[in-house]
Amino acid sequence: MAQLTKLNVARHQLGTALDLFIRDRDPVAVQCLACGGAELIDAIAVSASIRTMSTHMLETVPDLDIPQLRALQRQYWNAFKHMNSRDGKPREDEDILAKFNDEKNDAALFVGWWDYHAVTGRLPIPVQVFQIWWLALNEEKLAADADIETIRRTFPDLRSYPRGEQKRRLRRAVEKYRDHPEVLKDPRTEKNPLCLPASVFS
Repeated sequence: MAQLTKLNVARHQLGTALDLFIRDRDPVAVQCLACGGAELIDAIAVSASIRTMSTHMLETVPDLDIPQLRALQRQYWNAFKHMNSRDGKPREDEDILAKFNDEKNDAALFVGWWDYHAVTGRLPIPVQVFQIWWLALNEEKLAADADIETIRRTFPDLRSYPRGEQKRRLRRAVEKYRDHPEVLKDPRTEKNPLCLPASVFS
């Protein structure tokens, strides 16, 4: 049986979340898995004094503090997993639940995998493709020295398409690059599948 560590528990959650997301499956499950994995990998990074995406966000938005950031990051996840508030009274989450859709999973996945890469230095190919896809949808968040031409070449005019077509293009790009020999040879590529089989525990 495989020996579980906090790191590979985070990897299991993030991998299964992205696998479901790419295949357009259950957005609620994606949110729960992505947030669980992201919370864990963030803590792993902090314990190792590794810079996290949360640290970058706090530095970029000086009026934001860590409790506010966590509340924003986990608002849907908390609504999904808690029936009552800390004082024991039922939570009033109707407005939050009404606002949830698949797009709310984009950032949760991006942040979790960003921190996973910061800790391990490696990413599976579907994650590398997803990150380029996310950046193509969020060009305004790119650093000044980002390779915007590669992003636009991989996903041309992505923001002009409806959500369903954006996701279809993500799936198509994942299939295109899944077995790319040069990317597979790169030591920064993790070769395990996104969703690990049950046999890893047998």
